[in-house]
Amino acid sequence: MTQKDKIKRLLANTNALLEAMRFSIHSAVGPDDIWKYASYKTFLIKYNRLVDLSAPFLQDPSMLDKFDAERIPEPASATWPQQKQMFDWAFSNISLLKSLLEGEIGYADDETQKLKEFIQGNLRRAIFEVPQKEVEVQNAVETLLIGRGMAKGSEYDRETGRVKTSGKESIPDFIFRQLNLCLEVKLSKSR
Repeated sequence: MTQKDKIKRLLANTNALLEAMRFSIHSAVGPDDIWKYASYKTFLIKYNRLVDLSAPFLQDPSMLDKFDAERIPEPASATWPQQKQMFDWAFSNISLLKSLLEGEIGYADDETQKLKEFIQGNLRRAIFEVPQKEVEVQNAVETLLIGRGMAKGSEYDRETGRVKTSGKESIPDFIFRQLNLCLEVKLSKSR
């Protein structure tokens, strides 16, 4: 397994931990559930383990905090604000670890290339009739993104925001904020 593959595996584990934290919050009984942050200790311990595994691959692991597991209070002895604070510490540090791992593998470049290849390989199959309007091609691209499991509003947006190029401002057809990427769809009338 290459170093890049090992980093990708650590990134996948980091993403899974962040997803588990999101699930933990959203699965609470209600918005006033005082125990919804009680799993903070588990997340801090898992984060520590990921830091230990990731540090050898990071150029500057000093940005990451480590938590003394022996000194992390048990949920029953921590107040609700303390639980939330520790949960937030875990979430922010795991998010930072994710960012550092993405930087090591060139995540944005890697994902941009995958997205380009995905659209090139599938766009013609998603269009059943010769498009007459550009919006038909845009709709096909969005259908592909949705089929790929991408969520509008978090992983991409359509016709929002402004981009400045060559001194002009425009609203791109698609924005992928995590990739620092815009996609403009054009319909060519000629062959």
